[in-house]
Amino acid sequence: MVGSSFKHRDELREAQAKEIEKALRKGELETGQVLNQELGLARAGDTRWRSHYKSFNNFILMFGPIIDVFDDLVVNACFEEKCWTKGYLITCLTFYVIFMLHFMCIALAITNYLNVIFQKKEQDIAKSMLLVEVAKHRLQQL
Repeated sequence: MVGSSFKHRDELREAQAKEIEKALRKGELETGQVLNQELGLARAGDTRWRSHYKSFNNFILMFGPIIDVFDDLVVNACFEEKCWTKGYLITCLTFYVIFMLHFMCIALAITNYLNVIFQKKEQDIAKSMLLVEVAKHRLQQL
C-alpha cells in the first residue's frame, strides 16, 4: 500500500528523513559512508529467500514512518483509500501482527545464515551439518 504509488513513496521517504534527523540529533545514529542507506520494501513478486528476511527487517526498521504515512492517508485520501488504509493501520498496530513480525524476523535471521552458507560453492559437509543442528536448536529455543 505504502510503496504502491510515487506519492506514497515520497511521503514514506519524507517520514524516514524526519525519523533519521530526529535520531541524529539524539545521537542514536552514526554518520559516515554506507551507514545510513535508504531502506526499501520488497516487491510482491520478489521471492528470493534473502528478500523475505530483508522485507521483515526493513518493515521493522521503517515501522514508524510507515505508520506516519498511513495516518496521513487516513486523513487526506479519497474515501475508498481511507477505508483500506484505516483497516491496514488498525491491523498493523495489533499485538499479534507486531509479535509475528518480530518472531518471523528472528526465525528468518537464523535460517538466512544457513541460506548464505549453502549458496557458497565450497561446502564442507560436516560444517554444514553442524550449522543445521545449531539452527535447529536455535529455532527450537524460540
